[in-house]
Amino acid sequence: MGSDQSAQKPTGHTTDEARTRFPHAGELDLPAELDGWEEMYPEYFRFELTDDRTEYERDRFWFWDKKDTTEPLLPWDMTISAQAWQIAMAQNTSRVFAIPPSMSVDIRVVAGYAYFTGINVEDEELLEERGKLFKERSEYYYENYDALYNGVWLPAVKEIGREIDDLDVPSALPEYVPDDVITQGKGQSQSTLEVVRNYNRLTELALEGWQRHFEFLYLAYLAYMQFTELSRELFPDISDDAIGKMVSAVEADVFRPDQELNELAEFAVELGSDVTDVLTSEGSPDEKIARLRATDAGTEFMERFDEVKDPWFYMTYGDGFHSYKGSWIEDLQAPFDHLESKVDRLQAGEELGRDFAALQAERDEVVDEYRQYLSPEEREEFDAAYETCMAVYEYAENHQFWIENWLHTIVFRKMREFGELLVNHGLLADEEDIFLFNRFEVAELLEEACETWALGKGAFVSERWQDRAAERRQIFEAAKAWDPSPALGEPPEEVTDPLMQMLWGITTEKVENWLDIESDSGDETNLDGFGSSSGQVEGPARIVKDSSDIDKLQEGEILVAPLTNPAWAPVFPRAKGAVTDDGGITSHAAIVCREYGLPAVTGTGHATSIIETGDIVRLDGETGEVEILERAE
Repeated sequence: MGSDQSAQKPTGHTTDEARTRFPHAGELDLPAELDGWEEMYPEYFRFELTDDRTEYERDRFWFWDKKDTTEPLLPWDMTISAQAWQIAMAQNTSRVFAIPPSMSVDIRVVAGYAYFTGINVEDEELLEERGKLFKERSEYYYENYDALYNGVWLPAVKEIGREIDDLDVPSALPEYVPDDVITQGKGQSQSTLEVVRNYNRLTELALEGWQRHFEFLYLAYLAYMQFTELSRELFPDISDDAIGKMVSAVEADVFRPDQELNELAEFAVELGSDVTDVLTSEGSPDEKIARLRATDAGTEFMERFDEVKDPWFYMTYGDGFHSYKGSWIEDLQAPFDHLESKVDRLQAGEELGRDFAALQAERDEVVDEYRQYLSPEEREEFDAAYETCMAVYEYAENHQFWIENWLHTIVFRKMREFGELLVNHGLLADEEDIFLFNRFEVAELLEEACETWALGKGAFVSERWQDRAAERRQIFEAAKAWDPSPALGEPPEEVTDPLMQMLWGITTEKVENWLDIESDSGDETNLDGFGSSSGQVEGPARIVKDSSDIDKLQEGEILVAPLTNPAWAPVFPRAKGAVTDDGGITSHAAIVCREYGLPAVTGTGHATSIIETGDIVRLDGETGEVEILERAE
């Protein structure tokens, strides 16, 4: 993060002052149902632990990372995801690529929601030192991206997933150890050692995956940012939408699940009614699969279906950070729902998917139009920045599929195997309860399971873990119902950090709007965000706060969500437009909407709090304006 997020600590907290700053963490009025949430997360994530830490925290501006924690993270999820964000995200800016103005990001947690603050570099000598290192390292990356990504990064990520998948987790420890422990002199604790060793290895590999996640991420965004800044310098009146069009038509892996479903639907229509009648009928996925396998055409379809599943159905039902959301590969309801809809559309004469050729043509037309206004020297500079951006920009989307979706599906599935082990040894009542404990506590749980097993059959097993899980489940449900403050502390006079603007959609105006809403002085009929995908549309709104609501989206409605995620792509054709709370012009929501030709405004801050399902709204995907025209009855 490149802007100075520090601020002067307020001397008091009057009603007037509340209009100029957000509450500090210690001033938040949490509901009683959240009592005890602090015990669920490691101490280093908490605000205001000591006087010196409180002074540091109150001297900074913290914003709710609504992009990644729209809903609270369970303790285990937090100590994998946010733990990795804290280390991997920070070190890549501070000690790996040494991005000159951005030192790092600090993270705190309130009731399962993450808050970020950016730490910048002000020392001129340090800026110069980091600038030289950044230039050398970033240039090497940009020049060798294809070899590094396809030759090193992707194989390494796939190997991490394979190793996690291969970790052996018994459903229960054996009644007696096998004979070879004695006959081969293996030692007497192999069963328990393997449980502990494999859990430790799982957490190591998951964190290693996140190291890979951030390996090139900021450099991909910086390439876009540098191209954006140059475009604005050369063309002062250029819109965000025009810049977005110039980097559209991205062939990223995150779009492959939807593309594969399109091809499956087309294949089903080719095979005929033995397949399409089943796909468009009532019934569970298991029932449909059984009926399909009973015919030759259906068997042929299922062979293709099974080929596609790995890796492309390793899509989570959420954003990839929440273990309780599940995934397509574990619950095939979404793929079959999407196939039903796609077959219906094909049979009605519609075409599926993005018109990629049209996107490319529009992109090239916009680029050529702007290039013609440049001098030869300017054109050379423009072309160099554009080529770099286009070469690496796919990473901004590809990492979402391979880490948040594919890898996390494997990680969470393996964790459930450890959960089953703990259930079978009486420490937990449900395998899902394992996620209610952070990764350090799970290590303790597994140690205790090994200890009680070692004591022999009939050994005492404490119920305290089950009791604690039940208490935490109630706290977590209360956290899901709580509405966090959009920010904490006093905001800077101006938000200048380009990454905050591009990824989270946080601007000076946005923060001022948040303050207006906090003090009930804001306009509740007009919203401003980023014009992320061009087009002016109006229609009824559909609030979709998580994946469980996405199928409620009806044809011609305007999707209003905290943020979109890749798993929603198959339903985008139903939407007339999209409005999001979070995300800037390089957010996933912005990119996907441009790729699907969906008019969109991102980063409004609080659209899901102001707009209600059924409201008639108008959005302008160029100006970033959203207006509520008529309230639902």
